[in-house]
Amino acid sequence: RHRINCPLTSSMGRLFDAVSALTGTCTRATFEGQPAMELEGIAVSTADRYDFSLQGTIVDWREIIRGVCRDLSNGLPPSVISAKFHNTIATLIAEVCRQLRQETDLNDVVLSGGVFQNARLIRRAAALLRREKFRIFFPQKIPANDGGIALGQAVVALRRRHQS
Repeated sequence: RHRINCPLTSSMGRLFDAVSALTGTCTRATFEGQPAMELEGIAVSTADRYDFSLQGTIVDWREIIRGVCRDLSNGLPPSVISAKFHNTIATLIAEVCRQLRQETDLNDVVLSGGVFQNARLIRRAAALLRREKFRIFFPQKIPANDGGIALGQAVVALRRRHQS
């Protein structure tokens, strides 16, 4: 409310960090990605997920966090909360891709970024996208994390430089 200690971010990793901290899975990270890795590691098998809301392709995370907090208050184990959270994010990815396809007619999806080092998430998201007949691409020779993003930014900058 007062914008103190709450920097804006577009990183999915910060959401994983938050859920990891809320569940007590990892409250103090000693390296980048540790909270997400630990959250992934404890997840059990379930088809349940949290409710979420989208305004176009913009995600309102509050409903997901409320669901996590409600489950914590009801004594649900962190392992189940983690699984529900992973299922939610995978479903969100598929839903945003469906909406973007309706707007753009694009059918190709590239799953990249640090969050896609999470095997559980990538398997679930890919399965949902394949069911919707999307063509899915994964990084093969470059890392899915910030190293790959930096390379992509460099390629775009080089192309723009040569166009001007």
